Amino acid sequence: MNPKLKQAAKFLFFFGLGVGLLWWQYAGFTPEQKTDFINGFRHANYFWVAVAVFVGALAHLSRAIRWQQLLTPLGYTTPLGNRFFAVMIAYLANYALPRLGEVSRCGLMKRSDNVPFEQSFGTVVAERLIDTLCLALVFVLTLLFQFDELGALSDKWILGPASAKFQRLLANQTMLIIVISIIVISVVGFFMLRKRIAKLISGKIGGVLQGFWKGIKTVREVPQPFWFVFHSLFIWFCYLISLYCCFFCFPETSILGLNQALVLLLFGTFGVVFTPGGIGAYQLIITAILTELVATAAPAAASFAWISWGAQVLTVVIFTGIAYLLLPILNRRHVNT
Repeated sequence: MNPKLKQAAKFLFFFGLGVGLLWWQYAGFTPEQKTDFINGFRHANYFWVAVAVFVGALAHLSRAIRWQQLLTPLGYTTPLGNRFFAVMIAYLANYALPRLGEVSRCGLMKRSDNVPFEQSFGTVVAERLIDTLCLALVFVLTLLFQFDELGALSDKWILGPASAKFQRLLANQTMLIIVISIIVISVVGFFMLRKRIAKLISGKIGGVLQGFWKGIKTVREVPQPFWFVFHSLFIWFCYLISLYCCFFCFPETSILGLNQALVLLLFGTFGVVFTPGGIGAYQLIITAILTELVATAAPAAASFAWISWGAQVLTVVIFTGIAYLLLPILNRRHVNT
């Protein structure tokens, strides 16, 4: 299949999935709930959306600043404007296809500053590993401050469904045999082809993997470890505060605090994995958690989910445009210095 057609097909699939989830949510409302949902947008306090957008932009700027610390051990010094623009384009691209942003981001740095793609991609993977650690920290904090709520949500949305599927798998002997057969064939196949795989890795692919690994290892060689840790924590702190600011858009959610924001940040982060930019999946997850966590009425919870997601989209769109406009000026200053 033509690569462009393949990309278009992927986009249509994921975007259609997100829109389908949104329609399924809206169709489940009664006429009165639909009216409340729409009125929620009419009467929302959009000042707090603006604050959330600004705080979200600080997180992206911090990510661009931190990226230089990973590029320095590779021997590259790049203008902040180029890095910030690449970061924003990455977020924008993820609204088209999940994980497309990482590729776009590294492609831009190759074009603007001649940073080898495989090495810059390695630094992005290193960033994702750090983000995973930060998400684990969010989980620990949520466990400390919202243990009962987290346990109830995990039982309903994770442990319960997983246990039910495992029980069904054990009860279905045919499916169990198929799963075991796939595992055995995979292990045997890897053992039989291990020499070919080794040759493949030592060839051209090996060069790419070495550059990739070189980028990942930069996390151990950052020139200013304290500031690297600071920016890593600051990014996620901004995510939390941006979400918290959206609580004040509605009377129903203005009573919630940082503890509840932690829960939403934890579970909402997983929503962006399934559909472009989390469209549909994010709204469903946040709505479900609000209705379960603090018994928020479904329309108000859905309105909040849309507003908090919209603030993220606005942050990306607005500051991608600002970065694009300022890029020539910032690059001129970089050249002059």
